[in-house]
Amino acid sequence: MPLLLRLGFRNIWRHKKRSLITLAAIAVGLGALIFLRGFMFGAQRQMVKNLTRTLTSDAQIVPAALENFYNTNGAIEDPDPIRAILNEDRRVLAYAERIVGGGMVASEKKSMGTYIIGLDPEAEERIDARREVVRGRGLAPGGLANTDETSVIVGEKMRQALEIEVGDPVVLTAQDYYSSLAAGSYTVVGSFETGNDQVDNTMVILLKSSAQKLLSFEHRISKFALKIDPDHSLQEVTSDLARRLGGPDLKVVTWETLVPMIAQMIRFQNGMIFVIMAIVLSAVAVGILNTLMMSILERIREFGLMMALGMRPRSIVRLVLIESLCLGLVGTLSGWLLGAVLVFYFGHVGIDLTRFTTALSNLMIGRHVFPRLDLSYSLIFAGVVVVSNLLISLYPAWKAGRLAPLESMRQAG
Repeated sequence: MPLLLRLGFRNIWRHKKRSLITLAAIAVGLGALIFLRGFMFGAQRQMVKNLTRTLTSDAQIVPAALENFYNTNGAIEDPDPIRAILNEDRRVLAYAERIVGGGMVASEKKSMGTYIIGLDPEAEERIDARREVVRGRGLAPGGLANTDETSVIVGEKMRQALEIEVGDPVVLTAQDYYSSLAAGSYTVVGSFETGNDQVDNTMVILLKSSAQKLLSFEHRISKFALKIDPDHSLQEVTSDLARRLGGPDLKVVTWETLVPMIAQMIRFQNGMIFVIMAIVLSAVAVGILNTLMMSILERIREFGLMMALGMRPRSIVRLVLIESLCLGLVGTLSGWLLGAVLVFYFGHVGIDLTRFTTALSNLMIGRHVFPRLDLSYSLIFAGVVVVSNLLISLYPAWKAGRLAPLESMRQAG
């Protein structure tokens, strides 16, 4: 076997240009696959991170009547037992209580529909919720000298649409818990951006206590936003919480349930990468097959002489397979290193998507994508390349093993 290994590795470089072209095809193809997966993996992580930080959190406890993230049906009548369960569960790192209502917001010049979100800034910070304030300031925990009880922050797109500035008054009108018309005057103290145009154009945020007062919620809340320990399965934690909470009036949902479009898109992308892999490998396979077949045609006399001297056909088959394996391993290693270097480089500097920000805003990707190496997919790609190379080489190896010594030497001579 060591002799065959030396012969196989030596034979690769008998025609350096052809071998280098084949190695380049393997390396570039695999490197492109690893980088593409790294780009997709980084974008997916950013989508989920931005989505859970700005909108959904990891999971939520909501009324059973709630149909999706933007639905405002129902309220949690008695939140105290839920608080007790969440405080005892170490898998729930933190939680925040939110009030959600639908209504209208009006400035001196214009009015538009809005979602009214009441929250506690301290609790939102504990669950790592982030909304980038781009003008003015955010809401102060507990109210800033009681002045923030009548303060709001709005999405930057909404601020522009209403033609208001920080310090201007707005009027919120909504249907309260008892189906009566409720209204209140508030001062805009800041504006925020989430990267999602739909959210930035439809959301008004005020303190939880202010929202409860406006909507006559009293002690009630709309939902619990949960931060789950990443060391535990999100599905298992939510299923266990749903069982412990019991009753038909509540349900525990993950971000995938609240915003299914993003979850479905991620699953689609994860499947499509294998389709792309099949296309790339098909092109690479043609090059490898051509290299091996040309090598056999040029060495017919050599193979005939080797068999005439006593080498068995199966040793010829092994020799061709070893040559293919050496070619595949060198190309795979080069491609893996190429892909990893590209992923690490662009993972550090980022890929600027500013020109596509508007088109991608609803995907919550952000202005820059930072690729991340997906080790499991990268190893799968590398393994598939090596195995496919060996499978492709079976036919040329079989052809070489079936050569008749005398006919081979006569044909070449």
